[in-house]
Parts: sequence; C-alpha cells; structure tokens
Amino acid sequence: MTRLKTSDISNIPSCLAAYNEQLLKMTGRSLMGIACHACGKDESKIRHRMESFMIHVVPVTAGQGIIRDFGQIVTAILEFLGFAAIVSDFSDTSGVAKAFEDNADAIMMADDKRFVGLNLKTRLVTDNSEATGRAFAAALDLMAKGVRDIKVLVLGCGQVGGSAAAMLLSSGAELSLYDIQSRAAQGLKKKLSLYPGGDRIIIEEDADTALSNCEYVLEATPCADTISDEQISDHMLIAAAGVPLGISRKGREILKGRLVHDKLELGVAAMAISLFL
Repeated sequence: MTRLKTSDISNIPSCLAAYNEQLLKMTGRSLMGIACHACGKDESKIRHRMESFMIHVVPVTAGQGIIRDFGQIVTAILEFLGFAAIVSDFSDTSGVAKAFEDNADAIMMADDKRFVGLNLKTRLVTDNSEATGRAFAAALDLMAKGVRDIKVLVLGCGQVGGSAAAMLLSSGAELSLYDIQSRAAQGLKKKLSLYPGGDRIIIEEDADTALSNCEYVLEATPCADTISDEQISDHMLIAAAGVPLGISRKGREILKGRLVHDKLELGVAAMAISLFL
C-alpha cells in the first residue's frame, strides 16, 4: 500500500461533490454507484440500510504513525456516501475496544502495511488494495460501457493491479498484463489462469508496444511516468489507481473526460460497500 501524505488528500472533502459529478459524466454512475458495481451490490438496497450502519474510523499510531487528518478525510468520504461514521476519540487498542463497547457495526483502520475495514458482526475483512483494484476496474468497465470481449491492458501487477485484473477478467475482458518486474506479471497470470477465461491472458514484454495496441488501460503502478503523452491515443480510456498518477499534467489535459483517478475516494467507497453481506 502506498503511504499517502497529508498533502495528497487534504482537499478531498471539499472536492467530493465535484468529483462525484465528474464520475457521473464519465461513467454514468456516482461514487456510490461505481462502488456498488465493483462489489456486485444493488445500490437501492445498500442506501436503504447504510444510514444505520455505524463505522468507527480508528487512528493507528504504530510504525510511522498517523497521517494528519487521515481519519477525518476517510470519515468525510463515508458521510458523503451516506454512512453513519465517526473518527474515534481513541487510537489503537483503545479505539478498537471503544467501537465494540459502542456497538459499532464496523471499523476502518490503517497502519504502514494495510488499510482494512472490519465488520464487527460478521468478522468480514476488506482490504483497501483489493477494494481499490475492483473499484477502478468497475469504473473502466462503466466508461467502456462494458469490457466483455475488449482487450484491456493492466499496467502493474501488484495487489491493486491483481485485484483489478481479476474483476476485469470476470467481466469478460481480454487481458494483457505488464509489470516492470516480469515475475509479477507471470505470477498474476498463473493465479488468474484458474478463472474462466484465464487461458487467454497475455503477458506483454514491452510497455510501449502494449500501449500502442490497447485503448483500454488500468494503470496500477507506483510510478509518476508510466504513460507518456505520446502514448495517449485519441480514444484511450484510462482508470488510474496508481499513486502517484503515472500521467503528466499535459497527458491529463489530453485525456480530459477519459481518465478516472483519485487517491482515496473509490477505494474507501468500495471498502465500505463490501462490508455489507
């Protein structure tokens, strides 16, 4: 999991409404709608239940410690979606205990290695990396008006890219995988080969060639220069889950209306929705 900085996320609460409108224009679905699509949930049923589903966001001081305002920003996203959510007054063990004592339905908490949601009633655990991958795959599927039988390139085969690839494969996409570490791509292909359609996955040896042959891209790398301006075609659609964003400012202008990217919102939304059985 990429460790975010306060400067990466500080403007999220004030921009949620505008981002939600942007997602509606690009995908036809809201932040909530994309998360429900990612989790295979009926949005109307979730909305009927979510106001009574209390989530405690528990600060964690272990490792490098608390990212300033992280809990408040996660809570702002949850409240924007319509959940009952609070930042716990207590951190670490005390915060977890307080959530149980207050009969909360779920906890969200993050340390240096994992950002997870825990359903306290069902013991379900949802991981941010996995949820983020599914959410951005869902956004690309919606932008493309369905990826079935469409070639989709996944750049980056770590946890986020792997989760995205699995969802895209289940949606019927023709998958191409690329990672600068070829073993990561090979390992993901082996894992996904057990899924229906997994025998059709292609490993790309060269990113430039792969990008020149594919207009649907799921970018899940931790690099700032993954896709150059020259590699962006006129009809390319990109869902970019990577932090930092692997596309330049000029590239973002070229892709206006064809790029979905955020640093926290879609992943948190998918985490929260997936906590419902």
